[in-house]
Amino acid sequence: MSSIEQLQRPRLRPDFGVLVAGHRMQRLHRHWLKDSQVRENDLRVILKQLLVDVKTAADDAFSQAHDIYATEPSRLKLVTGEATGIDQMAAELAHESGYELSTLVAQEVRQTEAADESDGHPRPQEADHKVVLGMSASITNQPLTQDDYSLRDDIALSFSDLLIAVWDTQEPVIITSGTARIISTALMRRKPILLVKLDPAKDQPQLLINRPSGLTDARLLELETLSRDTESILAYFTEVTSTQQRQLILQEWMSLLLLPFLPATQDGSIENQTLRSISSQASLFGLVILWIQYCLQPSVKERPPNLFQWLSGAKLWLKVMLNPPNPSQARRLLELLTRGQDALSVKERLIGRLHLFCSSIARLNYEDFKASLRLPGQTKGYQQVLPADEEKHPIDEPDLEQIFNWAETQASCFGRRQRDGIWMIYYAAAFAVFCAVAGALKIWPANMPGLLMIWAVMEFILLRFIVSHVLQARFRDWHGHWMSYRYLAEQLRYLRIGFPLLVLPRAFNRPFWGPKSNARGGELISAEHWLLHRVLISSGLPVSRSNPKRYCLTEHNMGMADYLRQVLDEHRRYFTRSHQNLHRDHVYLHRLSFSLFFITFIAVTLHFFVNISWILIFTAFLPAWGAAIHGILNHNEVVRMSSLAGQVSGELTILNEACNEFQRTLVKKQNTGSHNSWRHTRELRDLYATLTRILSDENQHWRSLNRHNQTDLPA
Repeated sequence: MSSIEQLQRPRLRPDFGVLVAGHRMQRLHRHWLKDSQVRENDLRVILKQLLVDVKTAADDAFSQAHDIYATEPSRLKLVTGEATGIDQMAAELAHESGYELSTLVAQEVRQTEAADESDGHPRPQEADHKVVLGMSASITNQPLTQDDYSLRDDIALSFSDLLIAVWDTQEPVIITSGTARIISTALMRRKPILLVKLDPAKDQPQLLINRPSGLTDARLLELETLSRDTESILAYFTEVTSTQQRQLILQEWMSLLLLPFLPATQDGSIENQTLRSISSQASLFGLVILWIQYCLQPSVKERPPNLFQWLSGAKLWLKVMLNPPNPSQARRLLELLTRGQDALSVKERLIGRLHLFCSSIARLNYEDFKASLRLPGQTKGYQQVLPADEEKHPIDEPDLEQIFNWAETQASCFGRRQRDGIWMIYYAAAFAVFCAVAGALKIWPANMPGLLMIWAVMEFILLRFIVSHVLQARFRDWHGHWMSYRYLAEQLRYLRIGFPLLVLPRAFNRPFWGPKSNARGGELISAEHWLLHRVLISSGLPVSRSNPKRYCLTEHNMGMADYLRQVLDEHRRYFTRSHQNLHRDHVYLHRLSFSLFFITFIAVTLHFFVNISWILIFTAFLPAWGAAIHGILNHNEVVRMSSLAGQVSGELTILNEACNEFQRTLVKKQNTGSHNSWRHTRELRDLYATLTRILSDENQHWRSLNRHNQTDLPA
């Protein structure tokens, strides 16, 4: 692979996130420690051992895929809070265990009800990076509710691959503690959990680990719908009693989290053997050449396949070409991670120009007509939407530019191949009808000596082109690549929008693996979701422009409100313009198709009164041309796409009005204290969540409409 491709493909950093959560010191003393220093030391020892084991397992996994991940040392991040108890222990153990420490807190430490000095413990370890949500209780001078802390825990869990939870299991009938809640949430997201169970009847902590095979869809649905108690949660875990067993389970989890593409690298797999057979299958002419070389050249030692072997390979080749199997998710992911940036060939660019030229004439679009005659411009790449005053933007741009540019470029490339291919095969089918009629009428140049079969040859060439292009598009899966890359690009765009307020699209929290059917372990079920999750882990929590050590959400309400309006305006204009253009294109192409059929009707009527042989061109070719236009409109879902764009434009207009009203209210109350600051931040987060929901739903509907619109033979 060339150095240019190495730079263009997404080189994910070898980053791994660990979240440590547990009870505060007050509850630990009440239920398990009971002023026992020995128990506290044992708990600290097992926490450190778990952190070291996780780091070792992650480093080993990264070393097995050094050609996939970026060539830099692995970086393990520990995310926790600043409360006394487990948070404080984890913070103290982070650096000595080889982790970068990031703290995510609901309030500043000075605002919490339990100060560190009050119980005789030292202040927490200083974090490498701290994010403060800036929460305040709904009622003045009251502590935060468990729901407030659960919001903090949900965000922290999104930036983590693995959860280490310390739980005393001392819950009422239904779980109420934040530790039990985050364990339940992690199970729902299919994350590995190292559960340190503190049984008051036992002096030593017990280690329990969930296994991938136990997180089936049915069991997760049961966990989501039924009441959750201590027994129902513990049923997902297995006690680990030996170091070897712990290491084996961690290796199993690391293979699933960091190396799900490894099955695609095995040469002996059925999928790879089939692909090698297809790629090595020679044509009939190539088989003859191989046998001639084998017989006449002594240097050729390898015997070519015999006729029966070739026929068997040709049968497999034809079967795969007519009905290409869906590639496994592991192979799709490996291709995403190793494929360089695709570029359109000169032929494809010329076809795209011709497509734009013909479409602009059919749609009476003067701007597109001029664009088809100009030299192609350079793509704009990653566009950052910044407020007018860039200093108000609270965070440094996350490290998304390279992978977004790659996904956007790939989506544009395969999208053009898909659209141009559909246009070509439908128009080629229409002109094949013209060739058939012209050959029957012996239209020039078929009436010249020696050119009698010219139209038949051209018809054969067009039909062969249609069949070969359809088979190539389906085997190379241009449609699937287009859908995949477009999904990645759009989800990364939505992440950029809500990232400063930690509003994450739902795709970044969806499980990317599932348990194997009738087997132990798990397997990858979504290559795109795995890649999105790794991008989020690599980006990490947002970093402030002004202070890389600390970032607070509530300090940037005005800047984020202004930023929201700009993002809304940009997307609203885009969808409004898209709706207008698609509607106009549909109207013009529909009129053209109607005109062709109307001319055909006139030609058929005249044929009753005037016997002109060449009038068959109007009665055969023009309906075929009109049917091709109709097929292109239906295949590209122009009407539904126009309606969808109009609907999204209307929703964004309503949201824009709500944002304008919110900003006017914010200007009036911007200096009314921390209580209102968090309320405004929470309202802003709701507005951002609404925006990302609207855009995500639009993307999902777009995918649903285009999911089955693969390149196929024209009807």
